[in-house]
Amino acid sequence: MRVINVVKIKDGVVDDIESYGVFEEQLVDDVVKPAEEMFIKCAKEIGYDEEFDPDNIGLLDDGYYENLRLNRSVCITWSDI
Repeated sequence: MRVINVVKIKDGVVDDIESYGVFEEQLVDDVVKPAEEMFIKCAKEIGYDEEFDPDNIGLLDDGYYENLRLNRSVCITWSDI
C-alpha cells in the first residue's frame, strides 16, 4: 500500500501529519487531489502567496513550502508501507 503524507513542521519538530492511503492504483486520483488540496491549504495558512504561482504548479512540483519568519513548513510526500 502507498500513502501520501502532508507533514506540518513547527519550530523544527513535526507538528501534525495527515495521511491518505492509496489502496488500489485505479483510485490514486481520488486520493491525490484531496491530499494536494490539504497541502496547498496548509501552505497558505503559513504564508504561501498564490500571486506568483496562481495554479500552485511550482508549489506542488517542489512538494515543500517553508516560512522562515514563522519557523514553520509543510511538505507532501509519498511512502510505501
